[in-house]
Amino acid sequence: MQRRTPQQPGWTVELTAAVNIPVEKIQWIWPGWLPRAKLSILAGAGGCGKTTLAISLAARLSRGADWPDGSIGDAAGNVVIWSGEDGIADTIIPRLIAADADLNRVHVIEGLRDQSGNRRQFDPAANFALLNEAAARIDGVSLLIFDPLINLIRGDMHRANEVRQGLQMVVDFAERHCCAVLGISHLSKGSGQSSAANRVIGSQAFSALARTVLVAEKDQNSEARVLVRAKSNVSIDSGGIEYFVEPVVIGEQLETTCIRWGDAIEGSAEAILAAIEQTGDARPVSATQEACSFLKETLQAGPVASNDLIALAEERCISSASLRRAQKQLGIRSHKTGMQGGWAWELPTTP
Repeated sequence: MQRRTPQQPGWTVELTAAVNIPVEKIQWIWPGWLPRAKLSILAGAGGCGKTTLAISLAARLSRGADWPDGSIGDAAGNVVIWSGEDGIADTIIPRLIAADADLNRVHVIEGLRDQSGNRRQFDPAANFALLNEAAARIDGVSLLIFDPLINLIRGDMHRANEVRQGLQMVVDFAERHCCAVLGISHLSKGSGQSSAANRVIGSQAFSALARTVLVAEKDQNSEARVLVRAKSNVSIDSGGIEYFVEPVVIGEQLETTCIRWGDAIEGSAEAILAAIEQTGDARPVSATQEACSFLKETLQAGPVASNDLIALAEERCISSASLRRAQKQLGIRSHKTGMQGGWAWELPTTP
């Protein structure tokens, strides 16, 4: 039996010849990694520093600084952050300070307030539309970070239709304000049959709607972590960058973390992730012991600038990974040397 199509009186299909549609160039926040006017996802397992990673990117944008792969930074832009998991005053702000963010350009969603001054909690799924007016109030936004992304879904995050319905308003916001939206999500464990992008938890509609999916993962045999392009509909989808999550102290006794970026890594996302997810024999203990001895000797007279310390370690053939393990083992923390200064390492004080 022939299936009847419901009639829609008064509506016609609008067709435009391709020749009459102007070509538009993809605009980027971080060239090749984070596109403007698009939804992107940053996914990773617990412990890989997803939020700290996102804050590092936000800080660079707020200053118009260059990007981790050496790409030249564009003009500084405004950032809006919503976090449903981390405290604002004790976690988000200290990490922004450690990342040298321009705090005048970073705005945190704290809640809702009416004309009478009454306040209530911001519900991402119910109140997202109010962000359009908020963005205009700060003269535009270049990057919107949502952590976690699943809070934008009212229904079941495993149902494609409900995910698409919940994320459509995010996609519309990105296009309307020509800003990048970065949603943070968790990552399921790898399997031989699944691509990295398909490991984003919930319905596959999450990664399908996102134009770029970035995946962060921790090396099982060291403190190193990697950020890879698992999917991109607007650029290449291979390659990665090494990074480290470092403990730092800001001010007098405020402990937090920040990102130190490493070298670029070649290869597909699947190959890079497979290599670091393999457990195996750890490096010889002697390598860490050698690094410990080097740090004790070099830092005995007082703090040393991080860049100088790394250069000295390389001269003695001490790897970056060994140096990080030794730093953790000795309880060495980084701290800023003044508002305009760089980072320095210092041995912990003896009680």
